[in-house]
Amino acid sequence: MEFDLVIAHGTVIDGSGQPRYVADLGIQNGKVAAIAGPGALRGGRTLDAGGLAVAPGFIDVHSHIDWLLPLPDHEDILAPMVAQGITTVVAGNCGHSPAPVTDASIPLVEHAAEILKDGDLAYPWRSMGEFLSALEGRGLLVNAALLVGHGTLRQAVMGNSAAAPSPGQMDALCSLARASLREGAFGLSAGLAYTPGVFARRDELLTLLRTVADEGGVFTVHGRAYTWVSPFYKPLLLGPPHNLRSVRELLGLAEESRARIQLSHQIFIGRRTWPTAPWVLRAIERAVDRGVDAAFDAFPYTVGNTTVNALFPDWVLDDFRARIAAPAVLRRLRREFAMFRLLLGLDYADIRLLWGGAPELEALEGLDFSEIAGRLRRSEFDAYVHIARVSDGKARVLLNTYSGVDAQDEPLRAVLSHPLCAFETDAILTRRGRHNPASFGTFPRVLGHYSRDLGLFRLEEAVRRMTSLPAERIGLRDVGRIVPGHWADLVVFDPATVADNTTPGRADAPPSGIRAVLITGEVVAQDGALTSRTRQGRLLRRS
Repeated sequence: MEFDLVIAHGTVIDGSGQPRYVADLGIQNGKVAAIAGPGALRGGRTLDAGGLAVAPGFIDVHSHIDWLLPLPDHEDILAPMVAQGITTVVAGNCGHSPAPVTDASIPLVEHAAEILKDGDLAYPWRSMGEFLSALEGRGLLVNAALLVGHGTLRQAVMGNSAAAPSPGQMDALCSLARASLREGAFGLSAGLAYTPGVFARRDELLTLLRTVADEGGVFTVHGRAYTWVSPFYKPLLLGPPHNLRSVRELLGLAEESRARIQLSHQIFIGRRTWPTAPWVLRAIERAVDRGVDAAFDAFPYTVGNTTVNALFPDWVLDDFRARIAAPAVLRRLRREFAMFRLLLGLDYADIRLLWGGAPELEALEGLDFSEIAGRLRRSEFDAYVHIARVSDGKARVLLNTYSGVDAQDEPLRAVLSHPLCAFETDAILTRRGRHNPASFGTFPRVLGHYSRDLGLFRLEEAVRRMTSLPAERIGLRDVGRIVPGHWADLVVFDPATVADNTTPGRADAPPSGIRAVLITGEVVAQDGALTSRTRQGRLLRRS
């Protein structure tokens, strides 16, 4: 037979981790229909992949593009993700999702998501099912799988209250979570360092995780602590490192509830936190050995984006606008910041403002907080509080010392080389402010720098952890492998030249070596740029 498209003479890396082989792929009706020896297939169109690798489309297991997908021009914003080989994104992470909402919760959800947005949404939906249908009806550049955010559920039921849910509120939270999963969400995400997830305690999380486990979903979680000492655990300097306590607690919740858990962006922030990496990784391994269904993900950079409020303890985030202006609060916070800077080995020069969140702060974007302090003629602490106050906690920052600094990245290498680690961008990609390099170069950086150049893992293993591993963790069907019957979401790349070209001064540089990207059997990008604005993506629903 003649296929719609034949990808000829490519070196197939099928996503399983097994050795590569040379073959032709026959594409029909958007799916891989046949795999045969080189030169064996005929098609109406042919893409010559001789000397190139052909892999399943990369799956970004952790991104924040939910508020972009409903926009009429979202392909203009998301083009850099497709250009690096991403064909499927998992969104709704860190406790924030655009659904379900109520009339009363929409303003709270909007405020919490301000750093993720590129424009205002009308919210014609209320339930998760209605949101997914709205996305499906408008078309998608990429395939999208959604999680329901714990923070969004909390805001729908109890606003931004710091209190524990009442029995009736707990029932409502579980009911909304269950409905969202049955309507197509793949699991529940939590952001335990962000409002309102920061206020959740063990009993609340355990009850929700039992609901997730009953429904067969996944629990993804941004933990309370990624530093060896944090504001979340007392006494401050006694007992195990706080990031280790955080991971142990989350694994304990998963073990007791029997929920599948994905530990989001396993990072070690601050120079004095780096030595704890082996302990945390070993804790995860021991839990898996006990039968806990656990894995984690990470991005291949020593910087990461977050909100300016992520560095504040929960007692400041409760009624933030009032507390951040109170002299007594600021005196206590100044002392705590000074102490944590010393204990962590994290300085103001390690924090860069990406987006100010207010017009008057735009001129400061791209500067670190040591430079901002000089511009404002304030102390570094006062400059940081000023940005947080003026932006109402919405400013976006880029933190350094994430599992290393520049080439001194041994903790990051230990994380990335671990077989339980899937790769993610943690992308917050908008047209506002400056960028995180992960939005442009994550997957080429893994393939080029960490696999080819440093030899941390075989190319087949790198591709496995970009494709079939995240598909298995989230529960995605018919993606992540090159086998007949799976969707023809594919990446054609040159193993010898694939590279991330981002630099501190040019975080938005396109990658090299990604020759072609196909979604649902159609070429959508070539050589680092979109070739079509046709939306070939599919809305993925859990079934």
